[in-house]
Amino acid sequence: MNRVENRFIAVISLIYAVGIAGFIIPALRPLFIWLTPYNIAGAFAVAWLFHPKWSVGHVAVLALIGVLGFALEWAGVQTGQIFGSYYYGKTLGPGWNGIPYLIGLNWAAMTFYVSSLLAGRSKHNALLSLGGAAMMTLYDFFLEPVAVRFDFWHWRGPIPMQNYMAWFVASFLFLMLLFSSSKPSHNRVAGTIYFIQLLFFMALFAWIRLF
Repeated sequence: MNRVENRFIAVISLIYAVGIAGFIIPALRPLFIWLTPYNIAGAFAVAWLFHPKWSVGHVAVLALIGVLGFALEWAGVQTGQIFGSYYYGKTLGPGWNGIPYLIGLNWAAMTFYVSSLLAGRSKHNALLSLGGAAMMTLYDFFLEPVAVRFDFWHWRGPIPMQNYMAWFVASFLFLMLLFSSSKPSHNRVAGTIYFIQLLFFMALFAWIRLF
């Protein structure tokens, strides 16, 4: 299984490396922006293929996190009081009331990746959730300028510190819900996808800052 996992991780790494070039090169950018929703959903699906312990409870809680994440984003856009004042572009695909359906899946996916990485590393759910929330907020720090540049979403003004605080709190609550209600298992592929995506956004973050 490790050999198969290594091959999938290599393929995913190559896809994201090509993706960096695709977003940077103007002629390729429209294609790679169009592929973004498929990439997010595909990475999540691949991570599940290698999950060692499926359970109805675990899947149900992640589905609930997806629904809650979507509801949180809807409330955030409608009120401007949670993350700050922002609105979604077209890159993340179709949605409801201006909120892409994919954003709920992305909350579930990020919670899944981080929980899979941290599973079994401590007996204290709060400690795991705090560490995972820090990882998810770090991810968002590098994601935000990239998201704005490529029409994921847009801020009505500078990116507010409130956004990162809300990301941390929401991530902590979602992870606490997952760790407290089910027993996430270590999933090497899912954990590696977190780091691959983080490096992807770090590379584009650096390019945006330079150019």
